[in-house]
Amino acid sequence: MKGILKAVRCPSSVLPVLTVLSVCTSSALRAQSRFLPDVAPFEYPSASPRTFGLVGRYFRAATSDNAFGASTEGEAAIGGNLPLVLLRGGTRPIALGFGAEVYGRFNLTNPKSALVSNDWTVGFNLKADLGRWRPAFELYHESSHLGDEYRDIFDASRIDWTRELATGWLGYVAGPITVTGGITRVLRDQLDLTGWAGTLAADYRGPLVRPLGIRLAPVVGVYADSWQDTDWKISTSARIGVALPGSGRREFGFGLIGHWGRSTQRQFYLKPSQYYGAELRFVL
Repeated sequence: MKGILKAVRCPSSVLPVLTVLSVCTSSALRAQSRFLPDVAPFEYPSASPRTFGLVGRYFRAATSDNAFGASTEGEAAIGGNLPLVLLRGGTRPIALGFGAEVYGRFNLTNPKSALVSNDWTVGFNLKADLGRWRPAFELYHESSHLGDEYRDIFDASRIDWTRELATGWLGYVAGPITVTGGITRVLRDQLDLTGWAGTLAADYRGPLVRPLGIRLAPVVGVYADSWQDTDWKISTSARIGVALPGSGRREFGFGLIGHWGRSTQRQFYLKPSQYYGAELRFVL
């Protein structure tokens, strides 16, 4: 730095100012890498009913969890997790993140495509990439509401699904396969449903292939969970499809989906649900 300043023959009175600017600039660069870091965000298993990105789902409810009965339904979802603070850098980063999601379920058989319910989730997460091991922790809030059209048609009442939860995740990466387990504890609940839940999931992401010059990768996911709230009855979701990667972490995906077990809509958490359909997903 001094050599450069001498070469351009800066006046001695300017040297302290340039030194301060240099220190401030280097500090800003260090802060920039620590805050909003460029690391992989926390994500749910690919077949999880909770999702990330912009998602549109279209399916046939063979066993309906609501009063419309067996019918065609759609779901619009948007969610994501943003790393906020890098707690440890390097090849094995640890980052604190913030996430939010919202899901809206619509009955498409109804002439007005009635809104059945909408669910909201917001919270913080802590994620580490430790080689093959991927531990993570979530602390989040859930809220659920009935759609206005659904309440008007069936004179239904909303259950007070408002609660806070904590979930610990542990993933293990073995080549193209990732196995993930999770344990959830309900911390506070307005329905006195405080309890536990367990999750187990597996994802396969194959190597890139180029049919017709299009870069894509096959993806397969299976997700199962069991909640004390529903007497430990197991619910299973599955997804099979392809992903078209873009620049950075951007990606477009198409998949066939299915669900068997309890409702994924919190307003109908005790009801059985079974559906088959398709999904479009944009990961930004």
